[in-house]
Amino acid sequence: MQLTASQLQSHHKALIDALKRGESVEITYHGQLLGVVHPAKTSSTIQEQENAMADFFGMHRDLDIAGVEDELRYIRKGRRNTLRDI
Repeated sequence: MQLTASQLQSHHKALIDALKRGESVEITYHGQLLGVVHPAKTSSTIQEQENAMADFFGMHRDLDIAGVEDELRYIRKGRRNTLRDI
């Protein structure tokens, strides 16, 4: 796809749609090529993303917490157990 510099303002959605489709977009100014916009490459596979999510959401697994609710209770509990600890 090719867009002129002046078309970028009014046709920015066309640029985004082309990038979503995986197309590169050439930007021209007075008939000369200014640059090329390429779609972002996904840096990881689905398996890598799932592993990263498992690591993130299981970061407290060494605390013997069974589920998300228990983990939230643990996090919200705070440092003190009783008023005496103040």
